[in-house]
Amino acid sequence: MGFKSLLASLLLVSAASAQLTGHVGPTTALSAKQVTICNVLNYGGTVGSADIGPAISSAFTNCVLKNSGSTLYVPAGNYNMKTWVTLNGGTKWAFRLDGLITRTATTGGNMIAIENANDFEFYSANSAGGIQGLGYQCRNAGPRLIRMVTSTNWSLHDLILVDSPEFHLVIQAGSNGEVYNMAIRGGNLGGSDGVDVWGTNHWIHDVEVTNRDECVTVKSPANNILVERIWCNQSGGSAIGSLSDGTAIENILYRNVYTNGGNQAFMIKSNLGSGYVRNVLFQNFISRGVAYGLNVNQYWSSQSPGTGPGVQLSNITFQNWNGNVADGVARPPVQLICADGAPCYDITLSNVNMWSQTDKAIIKCESAYGSGIACIHSGSSHTSYAIVTQSATRPAGYSTPTTMPGDLTAGFATNAAIPTPTIPTSFFPGLPQISPLAKNK
Repeated sequence: MGFKSLLASLLLVSAASAQLTGHVGPTTALSAKQVTICNVLNYGGTVGSADIGPAISSAFTNCVLKNSGSTLYVPAGNYNMKTWVTLNGGTKWAFRLDGLITRTATTGGNMIAIENANDFEFYSANSAGGIQGLGYQCRNAGPRLIRMVTSTNWSLHDLILVDSPEFHLVIQAGSNGEVYNMAIRGGNLGGSDGVDVWGTNHWIHDVEVTNRDECVTVKSPANNILVERIWCNQSGGSAIGSLSDGTAIENILYRNVYTNGGNQAFMIKSNLGSGYVRNVLFQNFISRGVAYGLNVNQYWSSQSPGTGPGVQLSNITFQNWNGNVADGVARPPVQLICADGAPCYDITLSNVNMWSQTDKAIIKCESAYGSGIACIHSGSSHTSYAIVTQSATRPAGYSTPTTMPGDLTAGFATNAAIPTPTIPTSFFPGLPQISPLAKNK
């Protein structure tokens, strides 16, 4: 998918706004990784296995690592898993997961961790493979589902992740990764992050997340990250953060993000700390019935304070936003609460039309400099100022936000199994997915 990913990014991402610095995804075609098929059924596994973990490890050690251009293959069917696997190394290989793996142990860590892979593809050819975490049985006391660690030139796609006891997908550092065509279903509570990503030159697109925590969130350190065509469907919403001491985030682009219900349309969150977030564009956001809308909060009370005076936010633009919050007086559709010790500057709101379902709203600003909202200050001298709260009027450009087929009216229960979904073919109103589902190729 690497060459196709590059072509898609060149066609669909303008040179002026794209934040990727080069190719993403594998450097060789998937067919080049099918010279040797390392089928887990030949390494001790069976369909219906009580623990497919050892067979995955054996197929990797005894087949993948000995044969460049190989595919570790879990055929369609149901498998239980109680032994977690860390697959470390390997070049020019793939992991084809067509079956559904169900967690049966409560050990912490990661059910499947991929470390230090290069030219790697993790996918489901039938667009139905994945992991059922049954998180309701051990909430916040079990494993994460998948973790990509310091890997380069890779992709992960066409997988379904359901009800992790902890986070669903973590992208830890590395570079040139691509995640797409994913459906993630978590419980309606915190600690159920959909996608957390940090590193260099990663592209996340065409992902649906249901949970009550992070949808697709950038962590520190990160640079040159492109996130687009995201459907936060009764989710906590996407964010940058939480941020604290030593933050280093720059050259980030979020665009075409649709949020139906949940905590926020988008949030930048920190509590004091140090470092920077700079050169960020949030473009083409639609939200409906969220608690908060555009939310910058550098005194976020759910986070322990850092030791520095504040993370410096600069050159951040919010462009083409339309949506509403549930109650715009209780929680503003727009608030920019910046650190008094590090006032944010060059904050631009352009064509931002956020309103309230109650038809009443306020806006808030603190130590924020820029343009596009009444409460923000202008000028080149960036001194702190106390919070400003103003009554807001309905923006002239506001319209009732559109909907998506498949919009949920509520999140999933936290004390019962969550059903396995199918992967959608559209993740933002009016736009098709960038790459077709694997099963449709």
